[in-house]
Amino acid sequence: MRLPPLIAIWLILAAPPVIAQSDSPPAEDRFALDLAEGGKIDFDQMIHSDDGVILTGPVTIRSGDTRIQADRVIYREERYVTAEGNVLLVWQSNRIFGSRLVYDLKTGHGIMDDASGQARDQYLFWAKRAEKIGVDLIKLKNATFTTCTQPTPYWSFNVSSATIRLDKYARMWNPRLVASKIPVFYLPYIVWPVKDRRAAGLLIPEFLANQKLGSAVTQQLFIPLGQSADVTLLGTYYTDAGLGGGLEARWLPSRRGSASFKGFYINDQVTDAERWNFEYKQEQQFNNGFRMVADINQISDFNYYSDFARNLNVVSSPTVLARIEFSRNGPWASLNVRELRREQLRVDGSELIQQTLPEIEWRGRTKRLGKSPVYFDYQSSVAAIQQREEPTPCLAPPCTPSQLAPLDADYGRIDVFPTFSMPLTPAPWLDITPSVRYRSTYWSQRTEEITLTTGDVTRVAVDSAITRGLFGANLSIVGPKLYRLFDRKDGARFKHTVEPRISYGYLDRFDRTNELLLYDDVDQFNGSGANLNYSLVQRLFAKRPRTMPQPAREAMQPVVMADGTTSDPLAEGVSPVDSAVGFAPTPPSDAPVEPLEIASLEFRQMRSFNNDLSFADRDGDGIDEASSPYSDLQMIGRFNPSQKTSIDVRGSYHILYEDLRDVTLSGAIRNRVSRTGFSIIFRNGLGVRNTGTSTMPVFEPVRDDTQLRFDTGLNLFGRKLQVNYSTLYTARPPAGQSHLPDQHWRVAYATQCCTFVLERYTRDFSAGVDRRDLSFRVDLAGIGKLFDYSGF
Repeated sequence: MRLPPLIAIWLILAAPPVIAQSDSPPAEDRFALDLAEGGKIDFDQMIHSDDGVILTGPVTIRSGDTRIQADRVIYREERYVTAEGNVLLVWQSNRIFGSRLVYDLKTGHGIMDDASGQARDQYLFWAKRAEKIGVDLIKLKNATFTTCTQPTPYWSFNVSSATIRLDKYARMWNPRLVASKIPVFYLPYIVWPVKDRRAAGLLIPEFLANQKLGSAVTQQLFIPLGQSADVTLLGTYYTDAGLGGGLEARWLPSRRGSASFKGFYINDQVTDAERWNFEYKQEQQFNNGFRMVADINQISDFNYYSDFARNLNVVSSPTVLARIEFSRNGPWASLNVRELRREQLRVDGSELIQQTLPEIEWRGRTKRLGKSPVYFDYQSSVAAIQQREEPTPCLAPPCTPSQLAPLDADYGRIDVFPTFSMPLTPAPWLDITPSVRYRSTYWSQRTEEITLTTGDVTRVAVDSAITRGLFGANLSIVGPKLYRLFDRKDGARFKHTVEPRISYGYLDRFDRTNELLLYDDVDQFNGSGANLNYSLVQRLFAKRPRTMPQPAREAMQPVVMADGTTSDPLAEGVSPVDSAVGFAPTPPSDAPVEPLEIASLEFRQMRSFNNDLSFADRDGDGIDEASSPYSDLQMIGRFNPSQKTSIDVRGSYHILYEDLRDVTLSGAIRNRVSRTGFSIIFRNGLGVRNTGTSTMPVFEPVRDDTQLRFDTGLNLFGRKLQVNYSTLYTARPPAGQSHLPDQHWRVAYATQCCTFVLERYTRDFSAGVDRRDLSFRVDLAGIGKLFDYSGF
């Protein structure tokens, strides 16, 4: 009789406690029979017969790492066992349950009728007959495989026969994949890896449809290269673009490092161009404290990501970065040595390449100088920098200035930036911090203005050094700080503080800013002269339970892929809605408490003594009639009533237009079931803008604009089902753009044995990055990726 799957699985999973009980001392009415090589049989009754010894029980046979349990056993010739009635065979981490077993204790060869079993604690099967040969070979007849434990498995393979070499491969004849009770596909023969380690072989094909390149299929071949390296070869055929190929290699150069390389090449028949990309990544920790990070990316052209990338987060990126960095952090100082290449690709085919070869940066954190009240910190760097424009050829006039005189700079830069500060607290309610700093920067090249033959004026790099020295000083005063404690009847305590803050700063003037070659924030110059910053800050504190470490996920377990890697499809490329932080658990009631800021409100403004900070064109003629040395009045408010809720509001008030300039409201609400994040930005239309040219200006009022970013997610059925949605709404989109230019739907359902992921992307920012992608993926536990489709 063949047991129903649910009963068989229950008996299989319940087997360990039964075996554990059999190891206990036998009761007074039980007997034991010692076998050769330390084996033993426990039974209730023994009857001698011509066929051998008949044992009734329950009967338990222990021989080496093999256990046999049954209601009735015939034992003969000190090696042969015929077991009947609730038979259970266990060896290593494998178990087979059935109605009848014929077994040879000496060779480990046995045949089980009406078998149900588990191999390597992962694969479940039931078969008309199961034959065990030695310790690693199982042959099945009319069998069903699965890793599911449901009464009706979500998926299973039905085979006419199978040969399983444990920790190696399963060879299956006439396999039929069944989803629940529905047949999905059939193959006459298949070989599948069933070992814990990585196994060489073909992976499941991937399918996709591309609006520009046509439909495509990708086939991958996985090849392990020992325990610390592997390579995956792939070929992709597009119906319109043609055949392309690539590879991905991964290796462990040492116990404290990892590296990977990806590359793809195709002779695109659509664009009639050779197109390619490669990525190299490596992380390495050295024994001397240094850490190396390499992240090198290169692509053939500006549109490569928009045409080939499946991750739409990189589709609209116009920048390609490559860096190699060595860093070491000490107790006071940190050293960074990096080579950085930044390639900005433009729609017209031109490029701006900026790189350091290399840059050495040495930073010192704030440290007290001896026993004095003075503290010291610094930033310093030495860099060899190249900046080069590669414009498109000018085939016919008019030519642009960048085509006639492209930027070509190759120079060195030295920067030193020390700061001295002396924090003082003359009273508990008053903090005073004076500080001085000096920044000295040297460039071996500068820019010079030239007039082209077309009459246009541009700047080019020349071999003439320039030095900038900037002295700065600042005096910061916080106080008098006032506070009051509030006690509630329920025992809760709050602390309200009021802190006036005044900061006076001075920075030297530098009149040659337009001659500098701009590369990063070292070259930036944010104004000079004296200015006064003043603000009023109110803060509210409360005692809250300390956040405890997040528990490990249970229902949503990572799926082991066919190549031996582990991926978590529910956490791949998703928003924070799906993270453990997004669905933070409630701290226990006995968790330690700590003071936390739950609310703050700040008003601030700046006054310059050398420059105007606010301007207004009140009559709409394009000329500012009014100006003021005072900046906008800004307000910043935060409210965090609990660890699951946060609200942030910001706004600025234009003092000349006497109206709001902008308001931003953002927040996040999360619990164990859901998470919602949002941000609303309102920009008031103040003044006018030129929609014409510099010679024929046309001034139109600046329109109001509102944008909404919304991100939400549901976590249902113990994290088995996750639904996520994010979107961007623009009230006044540019011509040709949708009100909802960016949308992302994601639905993922994970069970104990399979995962389904459905995603929908919509991008409508401009004609260059318009794209719609629909992807669907199915992963089976113990099998890997079964189906992967991406289209539109």
